[in-house]
Amino acid sequence: MAQTKFVRRLTSEAVEKPQKLVDLFFYHVYSIWLFTYSDLHIMLFPETAFGVLHALWFTENSSNNPHSPIGPTSKEVIERIPLVLYWVWINLLAFNISNQRGPESVAEDAINKPWRTMPSGRWSPEMASYGHKLAYSGALVSSWFIGGLRPCIVLTLLGFWYNDCGGGDGRAFTRNFINAMGFTSFGLGALEVALNQPLNFTTSTLLDLSAPNLEQWILLLVVAVLSTVHMQDMHDQEGDKARGRSTMPLQIGDAPARWIIVGFMLLWGVVCPLFWRCGLLGYAMSTSIAYTVVFRSFFLRTVREDRMTFAIWNLWMVSLYALPLERLLDNYITRYVPISIHPRPA
Repeated sequence: MAQTKFVRRLTSEAVEKPQKLVDLFFYHVYSIWLFTYSDLHIMLFPETAFGVLHALWFTENSSNNPHSPIGPTSKEVIERIPLVLYWVWINLLAFNISNQRGPESVAEDAINKPWRTMPSGRWSPEMASYGHKLAYSGALVSSWFIGGLRPCIVLTLLGFWYNDCGGGDGRAFTRNFINAMGFTSFGLGALEVALNQPLNFTTSTLLDLSAPNLEQWILLLVVAVLSTVHMQDMHDQEGDKARGRSTMPLQIGDAPARWIIVGFMLLWGVVCPLFWRCGLLGYAMSTSIAYTVVFRSFFLRTVREDRMTFAIWNLWMVSLYALPLERLLDNYITRYVPISIHPRPA
């Protein structure tokens, strides 16, 4: 009888221990996922789109221009989409753990996002401290093997500035500058991973005005983001005020901050497709979304409406990322569609 009970206990423990390990594994996987969940539509998908869409433009431009550097094929770019997603996510995870682990961030999230890992008590501050070091190490090692090492290093330094040196709580321009450089670094890293090669920018190309090029376009995107990224601060002014952040709407006022967004969105809505010399499709795609942000910023000002406007602003960013491909499509239609429509004379 005693032997039977002993055997049953061993059998029960043999079943329970693996089950506990499995439960613990998925518990931490879900905890890690919660760190990035609210930024999937802000960073993960838009910056992945930046890398893939610009890589596709790069491949087509290389094949049509003998003076361009040799790039991968479109098929190779498509095959690397999972790696691009992973690169953006692991770098986003490292930044977010660092950003969400501080006592002030935990207190703020306990009000606005109580389901996050830290305010819900799924991780302790000590575990988050180890987690953010491990995530940054994982991002750097991954970037060494799959590409995007230089943007990863820049993101690590920006994260340290933003989260540990007060950059995120400093003056509004400093905060906007870090955000603009962060968006750009995420995009460039995604592009390098999609191309499976580092980017090499030169001053001569930057000053070449004969045709649109990637260096000039990225510089234009930096300025566009820098001048309008405080759209993300419009819906959370109460939380930022309680936290002591000096965001643009809190520093200069709600109305002036909105006028800055309206003015620059009106400008970039035309300048960005004009830069690529797009056809009607480019303006219809990008300008219409930009002017939707203008309308909503001016007339729809509740917290819920501002949050939706920021989501549309992110959609506008994705539409900008597609403009180079729209230029190629417009060129293709101009060259080949008339030939197929009009029959050749006998």
